Amino acid sequence: MKFVLLHHSACDCRAFHYRIDSGGGVQSLLPESERGAHTQSIGVVLSGDFNLNKPSEAQLEALRSLLLQIKLRHPDITIGGHRQVRGERTDCPGRRFPLTALREWSAEGLTEARDAAFTSAVERQYAPS
Repeated sequence: MKFVLLHHSACDCRAFHYRIDSGGGVQSLLPESERGAHTQSIGVVLSGDFNLNKPSEAQLEALRSLLLQIKLRHPDITIGGHRQVRGERTDCPGRRFPLTALREWSAEGLTEARDAAFTSAVERQYAPS
């Protein structure tokens, strides 16, 4: 996989790998090994119309956690919005979705979180009994 593409449920696209509801619950819809709506991508849809409203903080927290898990499995994956591959044909994941802030976090905070998770896993394996 090369990309994680973010969508909102107002998008007409289908076949996502994960759905995040407004309360932050994450549901797996399709195995990552199966093709979703976009080739070479893991599709994540957040419930809501982000042209009208911003995603809830619970959704964003769940999304960051999910992105960390995906990054651990696919270290070279790039995070983007559906509109980045569809251009002017869509505004998905919505004008009020904080895509720029999330991409900045993915460039810095996500890498730090991934490294901390690796360090913690190694330390647990080799900790004295």
